[in-house]
Amino acid sequence: MRKSIVAAVLAASILLVVSEYTLACGESMFRVGKGVHYRAFSAPIPGAVLVYARTDSELAVAENLRLAGHQVLVVANDAELATEMRNQEFNVVVAPYSKREVVEAQSAQIASHPDWLPVVEKGSPDQRLALTQFDRVVTTDDDVRKYLKAIHKSLKAQGT
Repeated sequence: MRKSIVAAVLAASILLVVSEYTLACGESMFRVGKGVHYRAFSAPIPGAVLVYARTDSELAVAENLRLAGHQVLVVANDAELATEMRNQEFNVVVAPYSKREVVEAQSAQIASHPDWLPVVEKGSPDQRLALTQFDRVVTTDDDVRKYLKAIHKSLKAQGT
């Protein structure tokens, strides 16, 4: 009888010790997991991206780039675009092809020359012209994945 009581006490003690570690492990995983959230898309190489956005769809692209892990700054006009390009360093500038004069003028004046990802209307004459001048071009109809892929290729080429 004494052996069974000792065995029961020993088993209960072991169970108590093991359950404490199990609860502690689960609790720490819970705490670690509080800041984790699901990302639909992820940027393998995060970079600083300047986005020229005026419409809701352009703002949605900018937000998706931010959610993917890029540091995104949004501007809404030519003056803001020029100012931010002069004042901050960006890896990539996402702007309409029609804003090429502003982007090219600022790129020539600053030490860091960000890659420019031109955005064009699908099927427009600008699309054909942009494709002859640039390796990477996106259209207003493209999914955010195409933007992410083009930005990733630019960052990879820069060695970022």
